[in-house]
This record gives sequence, C-alpha cells and structure tokens, in this order.
Amino acid sequence: MIPSKKLRRLISKKNKIQLEDFSWEKELEKKVFKILFEDMTLKDIFENGYNIGNCLLTSYYIFPIFNNASICSGKVAILKGTKNSINGDHVWIETDEYIIDTTLMIKIPLNFIYSKYYKKEYTISPTFSSADLNYDTEIYEKTTNPFKYYFDLFNIDKKP
Repeated sequence: MIPSKKLRRLISKKNKIQLEDFSWEKELEKKVFKILFEDMTLKDIFENGYNIGNCLLTSYYIFPIFNNASICSGKVAILKGTKNSINGDHVWIETDEYIIDTTLMIKIPLNFIYSKYYKKEYTISPTFSSADLNYDTEIYEKTTNPFKYYFDLFNIDKKP
C-alpha cells in the first residue's frame, strides 16, 4: 500500500474523521503519477513515500496540472505532531474549489468542513525558470543553504 494511504488512515483514525472519502480520484492519480522527475515518475516517488515530508516539492511538480491554482503554506491541525510536521507546518495546492494535499493524497472541497483544518499563511508562486535544476543540485542546495534554495524556486508572499 502507498505510504500516503496508510498515513491518511492513521490521521483519520486519530482525529475521528473520514479522509478516505476525499482520496484522489483515479483520473487525478494517473495524471500525477505520469509526471516525470529526473529518471523516474512521481508514481515512484509516491510508492516509496518520498512525498511525505516533501510537500513543497511535490506540490511544485504537480501544481501545473491545475487551473487557477496556487501553492499554499501554513498550518494543518490534523498533521500536528506527526514526524514530518511537528508543529503542523505544511504545503498544499489550492484551486478555486479544492485543497489538494500531496502528502495525504486528498482533494477536499473548500466549502467542506474538513477544509477548516488548513490555515493558509502564505501563497507561494513557483518560478518555473528554476525547474531545470537536477536532483543532485536540488539536494545539495537544499542541505547547504535551504533558504537560498527555496527562495530561488519560489516567490513567497504573506497572505493579507
């Protein structure tokens, strides 16, 4: 089973909510899994659980398949206390209608009660000119100078 699906079940059980109802539809999953990342597809990334803890980068790569979307950063109450989000810090994609979470592989309507768990603090605009970084460069820049790395990839605007 894909690690995101296991995590989604654990989060659902812990918070007594039903996230399974919002799992990505097959069509969205197919689109996402076909996206190439270096010498693999995002399917490989998700099947190995590498998307967990890398919500910013997976959102960055998936973002272009949505219309009128933005990448958002903030706090997610249901993730607080998890290994990769001790304080609930998280990144997701938001459209006019949905929250798309690449960690839990869910798509929640903005008008549904579960959307209240997502508190947007920033909107992040990808600078696609830097998308040509290779994986080794990304890992090096991310580990040696994470602030420079993320600011080269994204324009970060505080939400008013």
